[in-house]
Amino acid sequence: MIVSALPTERFLFAGFPPREKKRLQPWLDELAGQEGTLILYESPHRLEKTLQAVSEAWGDRPMAMVRELTKRYEEVARGTVEQCRSWLDDHPPQGEYVLVIGGAEHRSAAADGAPRADEVVWWSTLELADHVRHYQELTGDHKEAMRRAAQDRGLSRREVYNTLMKKHDS
Repeated sequence: MIVSALPTERFLFAGFPPREKKRLQPWLDELAGQEGTLILYESPHRLEKTLQAVSEAWGDRPMAMVRELTKRYEEVARGTVEQCRSWLDDHPPQGEYVLVIGGAEHRSAAADGAPRADEVVWWSTLELADHVRHYQELTGDHKEAMRRAAQDRGLSRREVYNTLMKKHDS
């Protein structure tokens, strides 16, 4: 998928995501560690729901949405998952979509803003709970705080939630 501008050396075609929410999350969890570029199909009426689930599970990875691939009305939107979701506000989904999503090595929110391996980041000395608390104080929203901390750490929001629940239970 050269049109995506994502690496093509290694990729996984995963087909259509499951329709049912209870099957979708395990499916996303299973694919979360894939390092190669992920290729999915999605119908226009389920696109926003799928992108939201991808964002929550994998963070704001780089991606491309390709509408009507190889057809007369082919259209490509590139950016991050959240940028593509925003793009849909002005461009209602029509036709089938191919979603090309960066693999696990693209877990950071913005590749251009991601810290280098040798950089020390402001949250690196914080416990996860303190990291989430910092964002909760900024935003006033616990879910948003977990999402931002997950994004910083290259984790899914579910991983952050589960870790916080384990600490809370012990």
